[in-house]
Amino acid sequence: MDFKQLWSLAGLCLRHPLYVTPTYTATRKTVKICDQKFGKAHHKNGRANAFRHALWNVLIIHRCKRWSSMTRAAAWAKCITDWHEDFSINKPLARAMDLHNNHVGRTFAMQHKEASESQLIQLVMVLIPLSRKRTSIEQMQEHPDTLTHIEDD
Repeated sequence: MDFKQLWSLAGLCLRHPLYVTPTYTATRKTVKICDQKFGKAHHKNGRANAFRHALWNVLIIHRCKRWSSMTRAAAWAKCITDWHEDFSINKPLARAMDLHNNHVGRTFAMQHKEASESQLIQLVMVLIPLSRKRTSIEQMQEHPDTLTHIEDD
């Protein structure tokens, strides 16, 4: 990260200090699960990446909701994951895919408010085979509640 990115992230964290640790631990858990399940494949633009983005948002919300409402935790998840996409170098279609799958994860978390973390992980795994390959941003917008990927695994 360059100075501008670090400064921006520091500002977000200072405005939401209670969310820093749960977001960090949710991020680490997401990467650990994806490394174990997919190896390096989750760093590409296939189903594994779609799963990672959805799970990341689900776990951020689940871990942050103890400090506020689900709605505020979801708003934070959007804020921090959008920030990540703003500072990641991605082609427009890959960026749109990531933002789309982040949204799917947040929606999913809101629909499963009472589930435990282990239940949420298992439920998000069910979405993997349902992910659909898309070749345009418009196609993603036609299916707002379905995971999408742009490359075959």
